[in-house]
Amino acid sequence: MLTLHTLIYAKVEIVKLMNETILLFLSNAITGIAAWFVGRKRQQADTDNQVLRNLELAVGLYKNIIDDLKEEIHQLNIKIHELEKKVDELHKENNKLKSSI
Repeated sequence: MLTLHTLIYAKVEIVKLMNETILLFLSNAITGIAAWFVGRKRQQADTDNQVLRNLELAVGLYKNIIDDLKEEIHQLNIKIHELEKKVDELHKENNKLKSSI
C-alpha cells in the first residue's frame, strides 16, 4: 500500500516534471519569438537594400539616357544653326537675284 511519503514524493516529482516542461515550452516560445523578430528585421533590411540597389540601377540608366539626349540635342542645335546660316545665305542670294531682274 502506498505510504504518505511515497505519495508526497510522487507529487513532488510530478511538479518538477511539470516545471521542467513549462520552462522548456517557455524558453522555446521566447527563442522562437526572438528569432522571428530578428529574422523580420533582417528581411526588412534585405528588402530595403534591394530597393536601394534597384533605384541606383534605375538612376544610372536614366542618367545615361539623359546624357545621350543632351548630346543629341547639342548635335541638333549645331545642325539648326548651320541650317539657319544656309537659309540666310539663300535669302541673300534670292534677294540679289530679285534685284538683278
